[in-house]
Amino acid sequence: MAKRINNVSGPERRRNLIRKLARRTGYRCFYCAQPFTADEQATFDHYIPYRLWRTGRHDALVLACQPCNERKADVLPWPLVWLLLAQHHQAPALAA
Repeated sequence: MAKRINNVSGPERRRNLIRKLARRTGYRCFYCAQPFTADEQATFDHYIPYRLWRTGRHDALVLACQPCNERKADVLPWPLVWLLLAQHHQAPALAA
């Protein structure tokens, strides 16, 4: 079984990953946009749930506060669902 990202070994490695993600989207929760006051408040979340896309790549992660991370759980975020549905409706139908 893969090791959870939130259990990144060593506090320095965890801080480095938080800094890397914060440079991309700011030092705030990706879902509610509340700023973090300490590294301990930031959790890692797979934007596309890990059970659907099993990757540990950093571009698949976002920073989230604990309540938002727990609320999202392992479901697809609505903006992604809307984007996928829009693409599906625009795709041409296959001929029989």
